[in-house]
Amino acid sequence: MSVPEYLHNPLDPETLKAPPPFQPHPLTQIRSGKIKKVFNLDVDSAIFKIPLRGSIPITEFGIPSDQQAYHGHGGVDKALLHYCSNHYLEWKAELPGSAHLFNAGGFGENLISDALEERTVCVGDQISIGEILVQVSEPRAPCFKLNHRFEVKDMARRSQSLFRTGWYYRVLKTGSISPGDMITLVERPHPEWTIARAQYYLYIEKDNKEAMEEMVKLPELGKSIKKLVRKRLEKDAVEDQDGRMFGPEEVAMNTWVEYRIAGKRKETSSVTAFVLEAVQQSSEDLPVLPGSHVRLKLGGKLVRAYSVIGGTTKRFELGVALEKESRGGSKYLHEKAKIGDILIAGKLTTRFPLAEEADRHIIIAGGIGITAFLAALKYLQQTHQKYELHFAVAQEVPFKSHIMPLGSNAKIYNKVHCERLDLNTIISRADDNTHIYCCGPQRLMDGVKETAKKLGVPDSLVHFEAFTIETGGDPFTAELRESQKTIEVGGSQSLLEALQAAGMDIDSSCEVGNCGTCKVGVCGGRVQHRGTALAGEERESTMLSCVSRGIGHIVLDL
Repeated sequence: MSVPEYLHNPLDPETLKAPPPFQPHPLTQIRSGKIKKVFNLDVDSAIFKIPLRGSIPITEFGIPSDQQAYHGHGGVDKALLHYCSNHYLEWKAELPGSAHLFNAGGFGENLISDALEERTVCVGDQISIGEILVQVSEPRAPCFKLNHRFEVKDMARRSQSLFRTGWYYRVLKTGSISPGDMITLVERPHPEWTIARAQYYLYIEKDNKEAMEEMVKLPELGKSIKKLVRKRLEKDAVEDQDGRMFGPEEVAMNTWVEYRIAGKRKETSSVTAFVLEAVQQSSEDLPVLPGSHVRLKLGGKLVRAYSVIGGTTKRFELGVALEKESRGGSKYLHEKAKIGDILIAGKLTTRFPLAEEADRHIIIAGGIGITAFLAALKYLQQTHQKYELHFAVAQEVPFKSHIMPLGSNAKIYNKVHCERLDLNTIISRADDNTHIYCCGPQRLMDGVKETAKKLGVPDSLVHFEAFTIETGGDPFTAELRESQKTIEVGGSQSLLEALQAAGMDIDSSCEVGNCGTCKVGVCGGRVQHRGTALAGEERESTMLSCVSRGIGHIVLDL
């Protein structure tokens, strides 16, 4: 495996010494967070922190409302974590696929400003902020949770190698601070030991005994770093850092992987098929299951979900229609993506599976809605199950090569030839163990729903897959437990819009319920879930703020 470019560090550590004293500048944000399950893993973290307003008391252990899940975080030497907001601009430029995630607070910091960073702050610096006096104790040692937070598999290693981790303070004088308070350098006993220079020897030139012997003698250096450096000197060996940076196998960040566009072909004037092939061939090569979806990062904030129409986890095929009202996804794939390009894709997930208990399947599709069923139709054909496909098109027929092998089980209705779906006849043939599936234009899905209801078909036997989601509905109120606010969400307003209007820093991307970026924790109340991004168990404590709605009154963990 090639060495990442950011590890080819040409820096002379001598250039990391003796920065000029920084000028007084304002503290822009103060943040704290609570411990909770994160990243759809059995992992606790308080990395998601909310901004605090007004006067905030600071004790010798930091912000009273702030929590730490890991036993090595917090304490006197790690009372407060500071991060430079200008780093987020650098991350956005370098990692555009995760640009929407690089916002203030993303690293789980307590204090944020823009004029102080690892190359300009030194171990032992005494700094006044409002009423308090703090002392720089040690650099933050990033862990695998950053990989999940920013959906970049080596984010922890990147941040420490590029000296963008943030740093810790111990509190020498307690008091209160507020956003806008000035950050002022009071004393600098060790100008030769910037946080960046300490990180250089901790993470890059890790076997420099002379530098480590000098570092360990710094009285102000935090105990955890001193302990690590002493062990290196005593054992003449460097500790394994991979466990911290990547985590054990069960929590490794493998949600997003690189795929190369291996094929691109026109199916119709508005529908294009794409073949994606994994860049790194793993041992796992599983067949695509019926109803599978994949999320693609398409640059910037674009994250879109598409039905997988066939193949395996190593090499699969998608079908994408160019939408007239495209919000960027289909336009990007049709007009910019080309063979050889690398796309970032999520794990293949099954969101619209076949009902295993069904004796017979009736599939009704319209236009690009056929992509939701192509893998399922192949499976039904191979397993010799009873099924029928009714496919309505305006004129051109996409994916003929997938449909023709189905023979008499498939019927195409072409509007140009004045052929019409007779929903009443089709659905009336359903018995008590026939399941009906529909994907296509809203008019078609509404027709299926109304016809099934008229014929007495139970709702449990009728399944719909929607490409667009209505965000409106009945008004509701959302109580923000941590912020101690209650907001009103109007009938034509999404929860995401209401939260952002109230000043909450909520990440978002697709805003149609596909990507999961905007999910928020739910502490109480009933939720009308919409969208495909949340697994069943996640819906018990989480909702998608872009499309899902509360019923009456809900309580959010914000």
